[in-house]
Amino acid sequence: MGSSAQATSNEIENLETASAIQTETITGSHLFKIYGYSLIKGIGIGEAIKSDMFTVGGYNWIINFYPDGDTNDDKIFISIYLQLESEATDVKARITFTILQQNGAASNLSKTIPVCTLKSTSDTSYKLWGYSQFAKKTEFEASEHLKDDTFTVKCIVSVLKGTKLEVTNPYGIIVPPSNLNQNLANLLESGKGADVTFVVKGERFKAHRWMLAARSAVFNAEFFGCMKEKWADTITVDDIEATVFKSMLYFIYSDSLPDFEDCDDDGEKQNMRLMAQHLLVAADRYQLERLRLISEDLLCKNLGVSNAVNTLILAEQHNCSQLKAKCLKFMSSPEVFKAVVLTDDFHNLMKICPSILKDFY
Repeated sequence: MGSSAQATSNEIENLETASAIQTETITGSHLFKIYGYSLIKGIGIGEAIKSDMFTVGGYNWIINFYPDGDTNDDKIFISIYLQLESEATDVKARITFTILQQNGAASNLSKTIPVCTLKSTSDTSYKLWGYSQFAKKTEFEASEHLKDDTFTVKCIVSVLKGTKLEVTNPYGIIVPPSNLNQNLANLLESGKGADVTFVVKGERFKAHRWMLAARSAVFNAEFFGCMKEKWADTITVDDIEATVFKSMLYFIYSDSLPDFEDCDDDGEKQNMRLMAQHLLVAADRYQLERLRLISEDLLCKNLGVSNAVNTLILAEQHNCSQLKAKCLKFMSSPEVFKAVVLTDDFHNLMKICPSILKDFY
């Protein structure tokens, strides 16, 4: 008995514990595209061009770009600052400014502020952080990043929300993160237990009534209401493309989209925009609000002269107020509006949605 008690005592004394501090951050970014650089160059030292306000970490921010430098000491440089707009004190953030290449990739004109503390105060030195001498104007103007008198500033903001203490208990069990979404996606792919089949443009997709009904009020009405689909084992869908319906089903099961939004060349980006447009229509039809907002977000991030009008028409037809507002704001730039007016799509806009033209004036 004595030796057993001694062994137990030694085991307790040799137990090893550990703790760690984890920094919690929220990261977001904003693209500030500036048209007509030659027109703003020369506005004067200390004069800034300001971006739209954007939100990261619960705080509002604005990018300030000084084409002629912030002070007399900076007159041969371009200056870039991030401004805290929210009423707050001691906001700690890491900030990166980058002049993007024309293909959207990062360039060598990039600088990072490791960590700074911003405050909402009348003293702008506390609410503005950045670089008074970000790059020489001659270097910037000679670079390929300035093309057709246009360039884009990307600002990445990582807001430090605090620290979290994690303690390792020697008697605890390591619990892996949830993989429910992947399990459900695998269930969709395997078709096990499926009780309904959709025929979409010649392709067949097996699914589970209970899953579709749980995610969509429209499917719930079809399968558990008084509609004819309640008793059907096979349902034909004629007005959705098969690839779109497949992506929609994947979202219903996994609450995410396939990785089609990660694309590089122009052809892939065009296909991504078309998929986002079709998914928005499908989400509206089946009342999948999160999918509709994801599709709106993808379209917002990929607005261009060639697709702005079609996106605006889509937003108007499906009551997407946020997407509509972003399209109108994008087209409000005089340079962009002049280019958009010359497209065939603008004439279609006047025919399909003539009432929307009042929003431009």
